[in-house]
Amino acid sequence: MCFYSLSNKKAQNLECRKASWNKMKKRILQSLCILAVNIAIGGLALASFFLFLFRSDPILAAVPAILALPGIILQPWFVAFIFLPGGPLLAPFLTTAVSVLLYLVLDRKGKLERAKLALARITTRQTVAIPCAFIVILFLVGFTRYVDFPSMHTGIPVTLQYSIKDMNLNLVNPRYCCLGSFIDSEWVWQARLPEEDVEALAGKLGMHPIEIEQISDHYRDMPPYWWRPVISAQARAFATPSFPMEGRGSDGWHALTTWNPEDEILHMWIKDNF
Repeated sequence: MCFYSLSNKKAQNLECRKASWNKMKKRILQSLCILAVNIAIGGLALASFFLFLFRSDPILAAVPAILALPGIILQPWFVAFIFLPGGPLLAPFLTTAVSVLLYLVLDRKGKLERAKLALARITTRQTVAIPCAFIVILFLVGFTRYVDFPSMHTGIPVTLQYSIKDMNLNLVNPRYCCLGSFIDSEWVWQARLPEEDVEALAGKLGMHPIEIEQISDHYRDMPPYWWRPVISAQARAFATPSFPMEGRGSDGWHALTTWNPEDEILHMWIKDNF
């Protein structure tokens, strides 16, 4: 009888240890999941900031911000951490530490029971499909803004306005897109204008004729949906001296232009380096 009691006690201790280990593994897994979510939130927040800073497109910048918003609402202390020195790197880890400790305390006090029940109820196909559809719509909106659809800027880009302010160009349907703007900026510009205006514009901007073969493939593959330069044998190309086909290039104002006589459309790629 005594031997049986000892064996039963050992079995109970073994079960307790096993249950404790399983509980610990579950806590560790939950903490890692929260950390992964917070790293994703940090990445989305930084993407939103840089998109607004460099592309100056609030709609495009809002897409990652909206995706990150639910996680930030549930963990508002994330906002405080991200503004600390080294915040963009440390915020996910600090936020996770606070969240795990807080949720453990609330769970022990039974404060999370309603939240658990709510989560258990929404794990149906319909409730999962709604946020998935919303995320797909956000990605579609982000993609359309990335390719500048619909085009939001007409006229002459800011980086070019002062240089040609005294020119009387016969521009038709001019539109432009800023590919990046902080200290340096990068632009693409498209307009229809006659050949004599193209030559006058090239002379005013210090651009010289170049061979079509010198133009890189990257020039043809710019993001705006309307940027589709047709480079035929009859097309003309101009560039400022030492235009950087790849990378930022040296300081100063650089431009590469092609003009197609068939449709009289000019495409200009501008790199304005401080």
